[in-house]
Amino acid sequence: MENDRITLGLDVSKLTIDACLLFANGKKRKLKFANCNSGFIELLRFLQELPLEHIHACMEPTGRYSRKLAVFLAEVGIKLSMVNTNTVKDHGRSKNIRNKTDKIDAYLLADYCLMHNPQQWNPPSQNRMVLRDLQNRIANVEELIRQEENRLEAGFESVVVEEDVKESLGRLYVRKKMLIASARKLIQSDPVIARNFEILHSILGLGETSVIVLLSMIDFQHFQNGRKVGAYAGLAPIFHDSGTSIHSKQRISKAGNTRLRGALYFPAMAAMQHNPQFREFAQRLKAKGKKGKVIICAVMRKLLVLASTLIRKQAFYDPSYSL
Repeated sequence: MENDRITLGLDVSKLTIDACLLFANGKKRKLKFANCNSGFIELLRFLQELPLEHIHACMEPTGRYSRKLAVFLAEVGIKLSMVNTNTVKDHGRSKNIRNKTDKIDAYLLADYCLMHNPQQWNPPSQNRMVLRDLQNRIANVEELIRQEENRLEAGFESVVVEEDVKESLGRLYVRKKMLIASARKLIQSDPVIARNFEILHSILGLGETSVIVLLSMIDFQHFQNGRKVGAYAGLAPIFHDSGTSIHSKQRISKAGNTRLRGALYFPAMAAMQHNPQFREFAQRLKAKGKKGKVIICAVMRKLLVLASTLIRKQAFYDPSYSL
């Protein structure tokens, strides 16, 4: 029943978490606890007199800082939603709240959850979390490789330094190869991930590395249609027209996963280069006068929609499929 609803706003930081328990009648209870297992047990004691099945927790995704708490809440049977930071910020503006503190943020999360009942978050499988860690580390090593390659290209006066950079590059290449091999082995060990890998790898222009990026960062089964995947990545187009005088250029919302948008850039470039359909799609946009960044974003979104559709249908890529 609506009067039985209880929401729990959780503002997560590295060391501590501010909690605000909000009841349908407007009453609040607050708690601050450590962001560790002992703190999570303290939160359970705080909630022990309440029916856990009636509690709906809400937090912003803060990567590793929030992951352990999110999994803990799911394991003890508390419904949890992950909401976009900008959404909560706009909710605060709508209530004319100008101050920003951890306690206020926890209250806004609880109030937003009570008013809008956001979609439930389900924890990814253990293998998907491991794959995400491997992909993040591969990206870290690739960045180190680019830095060392740039240093080597710039040149050195010292032969000793030049040899040291070359040795460092060699070690980094080996580490990248080892990490990719570990990711490949993990994918092959999981039937669901392995099937989805083969489906995405069937898309012309998507290499092994690009497919690992997509699988590690997106739980495609979570989305019912491709448009929602685009919105999750912040690639949904938005318009700003009003009356006869305000006609702003179309742009993407950016109200989504920033890291995912960055990770999609090179897969989109590869698809434009090696996939005739995506190349033709990009050429059509260019013929309409679209700029380079607009075209790239459109290809990124189109790639996500296609990937989501194929995985939802469990079908391999067909070059005759209309984009």
